[in-house]
Amino acid sequence: MKILPVAPHDIPSLSALAARTFTDTFGHLYPPDDFQAFLRKNYAHDALAAEIAGPDQFWRIAWLGDEAVAYLQACPVGLPHPDADPASEGELKRLYVDRPHHGRGIGKQLLALALDYLSERYGDAPQWIGVWSENLKAQALYRANGFEKAGEYGFVVGGITDREFILRKG
Repeated sequence: MKILPVAPHDIPSLSALAARTFTDTFGHLYPPDDFQAFLRKNYAHDALAAEIAGPDQFWRIAWLGDEAVAYLQACPVGLPHPDADPASEGELKRLYVDRPHHGRGIGKQLLALALDYLSERYGDAPQWIGVWSENLKAQALYRANGFEKAGEYGFVVGGITDREFILRKG
């Protein structure tokens, strides 16, 4: 497996992977029209290219051969918590592994890479993660890496608002 920075020519693969992993994880929660609109807004090529080009963005994509199997995004914290400071603190915003590759340790590798980046970039400042309240597996992984619940917020997709947990380390 190779874990590489996301390059412009990777955008089509990233877009397909991001839409697929988000659908596998959350697609059953939303009305189809709302869900498709969310995917178009957040995972279209131009949307991802703009995010990747933004300041202080850290994106990596994992490849097995020529297959994109996982990705991560770390950036200045954007979670709606009164103590979160985007000028001095970072967030693991996205970490997804394609379902056929779950259980192979890829997520743990990407998490370690993201946490190393956040530590290098932001020093000892708190690190943040938002996670769906029902994603117990991810919560357990984050807890095992020192994250604790610091708050909650609503994640909106169309007419549905999900309960999300805000986790903080440090």
